[in-house]
Amino acid sequence: GILAVLILSSLQTVQSKSRDATRRTDIDNTATALETCYNDKNKCSGTYPSVIQLTDTSPTGFVATNLPSFNNDWLVDSSAGVIQGGNATAATQYQYITTPQSCTGTGGDTPCTGFTLRAYQETNPDHPYVKESFNK
Repeated sequence: GILAVLILSSLQTVQSKSRDATRRTDIDNTATALETCYNDKNKCSGTYPSVIQLTDTSPTGFVATNLPSFNNDWLVDSSAGVIQGGNATAATQYQYITTPQSCTGTGGDTPCTGFTLRAYQETNPDHPYVKESFNK
């Protein structure tokens, strides 16, 4: 009985750490792709995409056109939720916030000049994993 509880608890901790590591890797990969796009004058030209552009993963959408090495799975967390602008929580684990918040993405009158990516961490829920743009 007690041994089974200890084994189960240990297994759950290992699984939580593994999911956290995957989230951190997804956020790092997303940030790298966004910085690459930012630096490409033919793609984002010194700007970052809006959350609408970043989640446009259709075959002819923003991601396919401007982030060719991007893996759409990086936007989907372990609960099958897609990255969004709200807080990173257990239910919605990935967050993408642009600077300024009301920016229009890579075009328009108010381009996005920075971003913050956050991922919820099961092993440390009060401290999300955070990655900010180099040009914020």
